[in-house]
Amino acid sequence: MENFYFLFEDLDNWDVWDEKGYLIGFIILLVTSLVITAVYYLYLGRKSMRFSTVGKWFLFSVVNFILVFVITLIIEGLTIFELSFGSFYFEIWLFAIINSFYAFVFYILLSLIFKRLSVFSKFIPVKF
Repeated sequence: MENFYFLFEDLDNWDVWDEKGYLIGFIILLVTSLVITAVYYLYLGRKSMRFSTVGKWFLFSVVNFILVFVITLIIEGLTIFELSFGSFYFEIWLFAIINSFYAFVFYILLSLIFKRLSVFSKFIPVKF
């Protein structure tokens, strides 16, 4: 999993993440993005046209961004590395931000797949 996150930081500085940090972060990223995309397209996209705008789609991408950031920060910081709330580690915050940006990209890619399963939101974010 360290190859997935290599674009943002030199891997020599990230040796503490090799055991379980990368894998847990990727699972958080994937599951949260799948759930938010499924809620938007499979539940709300079939319920009404009220959520079938690019603005609402972008709002859900921001919700996905924030959820991945917070969940990554809490799970990586508290459970994986056993830190307290008062301690500040730059690596965990940076990893949570990186994971959030990847979540935004995953949300866009998953939207292109899930939009065909929706009734009202099948042309959101792009029409083709």
